[in-house]
Amino acid sequence: MAFAMTRRFAKAFWFLLALLFLIEAWLWDLVQPLIARFVRLIPYEAFKAALARGIAKLPAALVIFVFVLPDALSYPIQFFALWIVAEGAVISGTVLFVIAKAFGLIGTLILFEVCHEKLEELAWYRWVAAQFTKARAWARHQVEPALVQLRHFRAQIERELTRRFGRGGVFAHMRRLRARLMRKAQKSP
Repeated sequence: MAFAMTRRFAKAFWFLLALLFLIEAWLWDLVQPLIARFVRLIPYEAFKAALARGIAKLPAALVIFVFVLPDALSYPIQFFALWIVAEGAVISGTVLFVIAKAFGLIGTLILFEVCHEKLEELAWYRWVAAQFTKARAWARHQVEPALVQLRHFRAQIERELTRRFGRGGVFAHMRRLRARLMRKAQKSP
């Protein structure tokens, strides 16, 4: 009995961990193209070229410190923002946190683009990147059964809404109802 209960908790823990990992990876995948598009708007090619020349001169082991610098510099601001939220200024603290996180991500993305080749020289970096890829595959494998169930549940809900409200679902039904009410209102004196 205790073993089965422990096993269920462990399974739930690993599922939650996998889900959190996938959410973080999904957010990165979602934000990365947006940040890349934003970065392309900034005329920073000369800066990027100078940065690449400077990084090329550094040993690969030091490049990792350059790579994590923007994110590390944003942490004090993020902690300050969380303190502001704890003090009751939820909106301003949240805005500050998001801005600090965005600048950290933008800096990390720029430096990843510039530092990636140099970092690939480090065996442990290649190993960590491979482990990250494996962890992502593992997380997808853990969460996939729940995603299949969610897709099935969503399809059932869509079928039921179509059956009840016709083609187009609830919003189409609401539009038709609004149009009918507007026609009635126009006919009334």
